Amino acid sequence: MKALILGATGHIGNAIVRELLCQGHQVTAISRRKEPPANLSELPISYLSGDIDTPGRLDAWVGGHEVVVDAAAPYPIYLFGATSASEKNSLTYATQRTRTLLDAIRKHEARLIYVSSFTTLLPRRQGFADWPAWLRQLHPYFAVKELIESHLLAAARGGAPIIIGNPTLCLGPWDMKAREFCFVPRVLSGEIPVAVQQIVNVIDVRDVAVGLVAALQAERYGEPILLSGHNIAADALQSWICEIGGRTPPRLSIPASLGVLPAYAMEAIQTLTGQPASFPALSVLLLCQHEWLAPSAAQQELGLVPRPLSETLLDTIQWYRELGYC
Repeated sequence: MKALILGATGHIGNAIVRELLCQGHQVTAISRRKEPPANLSELPISYLSGDIDTPGRLDAWVGGHEVVVDAAAPYPIYLFGATSASEKNSLTYATQRTRTLLDAIRKHEARLIYVSSFTTLLPRRQGFADWPAWLRQLHPYFAVKELIESHLLAAARGGAPIIIGNPTLCLGPWDMKAREFCFVPRVLSGEIPVAVQQIVNVIDVRDVAVGLVAALQAERYGEPILLSGHNIAADALQSWICEIGGRTPPRLSIPASLGVLPAYAMEAIQTLTGQPASFPALSVLLLCQHEWLAPSAAQQELGLVPRPLSETLLDTIQWYRELGYC
């Protein structure tokens, strides 16, 4: 099978590249980077550099491939100070990009794996007491994720072979995000001095890849598949990371919801003063969306059993140390 991976240098995209290679498939990796980064440099792949927004580029890429993996769907990170067109007009851009992608897979009769978010599957919470959910409505991230997924589900109902995976918090090796967006190195360096009291669900990025490829093989089209791992208190997770990394964990611990308003305020202040937001409010909002999750029926039917969290944390820290992040 020939597979085209959009976002192959990203955390989940890279794990999918490796899982497909392990199963003997041919992989074409797509990225805006001119040269393959460290997480792709030694893999037996075809590498293409370019921008999906260039007219006709995506159609040309998809041709000749049986499967397309979209692990690079747009989402706005910042609430304030958006600079790119995709963030300033995030809903319009997401709609146009999704239509272009659907046109390409229909034309070339390819199957699609789309990496979504667990947040689209959680029930809407009610009541003023859950005020972080109210603030969530101010951030376009959630609307963009729901919009893209709604377009893909409509296409799947029309017969398009589309796999939709909705992972929770992903940890594990091969992450190439800028260091300021990486949770584990910032915990180990003491840049996150306060622990938070919040149940989170953590899944290894390698297990996400296994689950998505298994769903493709099982032809689980047109149903969002929640991919979950281990439930753990966020402050306990931070302490465990520090224990493995040989660092002292934060002494102060507060409920995650208390961090939402300060995070919004800090992002606004830094934007007004011309500084990049050092800790986008989206990070705290996503944390507050977590809750205790059992494995979904689809995940169980696919036979996906998450690996031990200790293995994930050890491999995550080792990877970031190899990058010089911590």
